[in-house]
Amino acid sequence: MKDKIRVALVQSESRVGQEDFDPRDANLEKALANIRRVAEEEADLAVFGEMYLSGYRTDEHLHKYSTRIAPPDKHVEALLGAARENKVYLIMGAATHGGAFPGDIYNSALLIGPQEGLIGVYRKSHVAAFPYSKGISTERCFYSPGKEIPVFETSIGRIGIHICYDIWFPEVSRVQVLKGADYLVNVSASAAGFEVYWDHVLITRAVENAVWYAVCSVVGTQRGDNLFGGSRVVDPNGQVVASGKYGEEDYVIADIDPATTRAARGRLHLFSVRQPELYAPIADRTPYP
Repeated sequence: MKDKIRVALVQSESRVGQEDFDPRDANLEKALANIRRVAEEEADLAVFGEMYLSGYRTDEHLHKYSTRIAPPDKHVEALLGAARENKVYLIMGAATHGGAFPGDIYNSALLIGPQEGLIGVYRKSHVAAFPYSKGISTERCFYSPGKEIPVFETSIGRIGIHICYDIWFPEVSRVQVLKGADYLVNVSASAAGFEVYWDHVLITRAVENAVWYAVCSVVGTQRGDNLFGGSRVVDPNGQVVASGKYGEEDYVIADIDPATTRAARGRLHLFSVRQPELYAPIADRTPYP
């Protein structure tokens, strides 16, 4: 792992699919331009927001405009080429088809390396379903939940990736850190009305795990939902070291320093004082009468 990892969060608007409009070509073209730009910043990792490629609110049209990763379709091939040509790792939010059951659709984040190609795919494990929501949290109508919480090994460290609502569940971040994640990356579509929540929970997840935590959100209005952006990077001590603007496109560039993690954990000893035998109820199913 390098002494420092330069991360670029691309806080960008994303087109939404319609019955007769596949948004992926337009979103990909914009992404490729942004990848070239962050490569000029000598970034090691470029991160895009939740469902950036497919359009977060493409919703009922996702069965037509989801991405095939095995074998890779033309959009994935283009991303593989961009990572290779620009010598940068990519995390790209996209809807993906299931393997054994192609009708299943997953809210996913693709991790692509400049030499390794497609390293892996994280599928959002906590799919929101708020009955009072008009759009942003009716995801369960369109996505199946993922069943794994992986950590991906790369030359720029072990990366724990998860997606938006997953941050509400502290177990996700903790599992990835216990699996050896050097830093965590959340790809998001952060919705207006939850700004204060994001302000506090990012710091909480970083501090309770003594880990670097980065969040990259799409921004703009999709089908009447306002996605506010606010992408940022928080260090293991809970300090916001870089943050994006609200309500407009932006780039957030920050250097992740593993020495900060070592210092925080050496001071706090969060993991050596854990008592896992006391935590069994966390893994039990929720009791119902």
